[in-house]
Amino acid sequence: MTVSTRDLDLIWNAAAGRPAVTTFRAAPVGVQTPQGPVQAGLDEQGHRHLLVPLAARHTLQEILDGDAVVLRRRALEDEHSFQSYASLELVDKALEDLFNALCVEVVERIAATPDRAVAALRGVLKEWRALLAGNGRPLSATALAGLFGELHLLRSTLDRDPGAVAFWTGPGGSAQDFHHGHHAVEVKTTTAPEGRSIRVHGADQLDVHAPGRLLLRWLRVRSDQGTSVPDLVAEILALTDDAASFRALLHKVGYREVDGPVYERTKFEVLEERVYEVGPGFPRITPSGLTGDAVAAGVGPVEYALDLDAHPADARRVALDPADFLAGAS
Repeated sequence: MTVSTRDLDLIWNAAAGRPAVTTFRAAPVGVQTPQGPVQAGLDEQGHRHLLVPLAARHTLQEILDGDAVVLRRRALEDEHSFQSYASLELVDKALEDLFNALCVEVVERIAATPDRAVAALRGVLKEWRALLAGNGRPLSATALAGLFGELHLLRSTLDRDPGAVAFWTGPGGSAQDFHHGHHAVEVKTTTAPEGRSIRVHGADQLDVHAPGRLLLRWLRVRSDQGTSVPDLVAEILALTDDAASFRALLHKVGYREVDGPVYERTKFEVLEERVYEVGPGFPRITPSGLTGDAVAAGVGPVEYALDLDAHPADARRVALDPADFLAGAS
């Protein structure tokens, strides 16, 4: 089951024209659970709801104190049926695009595990709730530079493919920043004036399974002139065919558009770029190099430094454009 934010908009609009059931107008989203269909609903105030059906004896722990969304038990009843739902409600209409993207993720996870629909809802909500509630802490200088490096590549890739926002998978917790088909790109950005050392997070960050290929894009930037992250965000929003998903990904990395004036003060210019193809002979730690092809029991996450100048890795440098590589991947 694949549903887009546009699909949900159309379903909510369709629900608005349906007869009211109690205080709701609702329409199915196309995902079935053992308790019935997941529905998109509108209440009398016009608030959007995602309605996940509950079994009669299913106890729901409600979330009623959210500034952006709330979760509560509600019922739809007509002359033929009575059905209880876990109702995820948008409270702050300013976050409508973000709520749509949240609901898309909920629907997709429920479609994958329909017999555990409420668990899927809660799992997504746990990941998103802090973001929806808002976090007043701005990104650090290092995090902002890293985000610039990723958006710099995304901006270029959108010139080749308006749907390239789907390739930016890092905010969702993937091992690498970008994926398309079997192939991946990891981006590392530094503001250091010299040296080419990077931090690698996890034994799988520089690993990809055949027939996939993995590029490492390394950037050195200055932070006193050039293009700001809000500038890149505006350009990407103008180019992408899925602005809602892009905004949702920005929220996942802790970037809030309302903080744009703060981030406008820092502008980046790319001083140097190197692209490596990671594979046999490239210095790295991978799961296959650890005990039993996996991290040994009791060993925490692997993080290490890699000096790109201290190894024969320079032989792995390639002239590939990562944007062309991603757009042409399959």
